Amino acid sequence: MKIKKIKKFFLFFYCLFFSSLSYSSITEKTIFIPCEVKVCNPKKGSTETVWYYQTQGDKNKPALIWYSGGNGHYTNIDYQPIKLLKGKFDIIMVATPIPITTNSNKGFPTNAYNKAVVYRMKQASQYYKKLLGKDIWLGGISSGGPRMIGALSGDEKDRPSDLYAGLIFASPYVANGDGDMHISTYKIKYKMNLPILIIQHSRDHKTAQHPRVQKLFKKRLAKKNSGVTELKLLVEGNKKVTYEDCCHHRFEYNKPEVARIVSNFISKHSLDR
Repeated sequence: MKIKKIKKFFLFFYCLFFSSLSYSSITEKTIFIPCEVKVCNPKKGSTETVWYYQTQGDKNKPALIWYSGGNGHYTNIDYQPIKLLKGKFDIIMVATPIPITTNSNKGFPTNAYNKAVVYRMKQASQYYKKLLGKDIWLGGISSGGPRMIGALSGDEKDRPSDLYAGLIFASPYVANGDGDMHISTYKIKYKMNLPILIIQHSRDHKTAQHPRVQKLFKKRLAKKNSGVTELKLLVEGNKKVTYEDCCHHRFEYNKPEVARIVSNFISKHSLDR
């Protein structure tokens, strides 16, 4: 009888220990946000988001909503330039079930401005703003940049930028194959008042995101913003790799620099609020 009690005792604490260990190791949660109104094309299903919890430091730090590049389907933070910020901020990856395709004739992701995509991105921001109850920054890489502009689009009446504490554009896809600007800042029909950071690797000379088009993008974006609009050309990483290499675009060789610059910018301008 005593042996059975001892076994039950150890079984109880075994289960308690491993269940608590399992819980403490959970750092992410997938949340599907239903979208059932006509404008969001409900046949495409819910909007997939992955919330990476903050596990270090001050839990009152702002959250960062992040849009991936490419077709916009990715929610794995390990493939993002901000991966080293995981755990230091709440980071929410927001996917789109409608691909952010590239129009071969015009050379830019036209679906970033699709009404359904725009609605879903705004809805996700509103959802997490209510859920977390703290400041939220919006960021994205490559075609995530045009998606950000879509999420910010509107007029003085609705002012969607007021949802955010600031913006981070990483290697935004701003031009076509001829280097002509095609990111539609004109869709923002009001004056924002946010700290905005654009980061670009100084050795990424591909036409769609060359430093010269980022400078023009910064100029156009600054006209839409009363707050600071800053372009930071990053320099760290393997200098032997030529500018033609695709990995400068994804900051493959200088992720610590990206994490440092983005974290410092958010922290600095959060103190200003």
